[in-house]
Amino acid sequence: MNKALLSAIRERKSWLERFTRTEYEQAFQEYQRQYGPVYREAVRESKENPAALAAEILDELERGWKREAFWKRSSRRFEEKQMIFLYLSPTLLETGQEAFAERLQEEWRRRWPKDAYQVVTWRKLKKGFRLTIMGFDVGSRQDEDD
Repeated sequence: MNKALLSAIRERKSWLERFTRTEYEQAFQEYQRQYGPVYREAVRESKENPAALAAEILDELERGWKREAFWKRSSRRFEEKQMIFLYLSPTLLETGQEAFAERLQEEWRRRWPKDAYQVVTWRKLKKGFRLTIMGFDVGSRQDEDD
């Protein structure tokens, strides 16, 4: 397993901290530049069997969760799922790897049906941020479907 494929999900703290209304777009662009080519190459190499690549990635993530102390497992799993949802899947969509993004999502749903996620673009995620001051909405939020 390519370590860069896993680091795109496991090195999560700095990326998740930047998932804010003001920083997400720039963080996503940096993430895409850093990990987009790695995933594009891995998906190209796995043309024969992209399902096997998706399964291998999730197998490695699950092994990491099992090595984690039991009281930290669920938070690590949640954060790595966030990385897949917030950064990896939108990167795959932007780089023309829609089929693999969907394959990864299907494999996740097959393994953990009660914890499924949807594949969406980074622009749709960015539109979901609310402008608030002390918890009160300021201005209207533009709700548009892509």
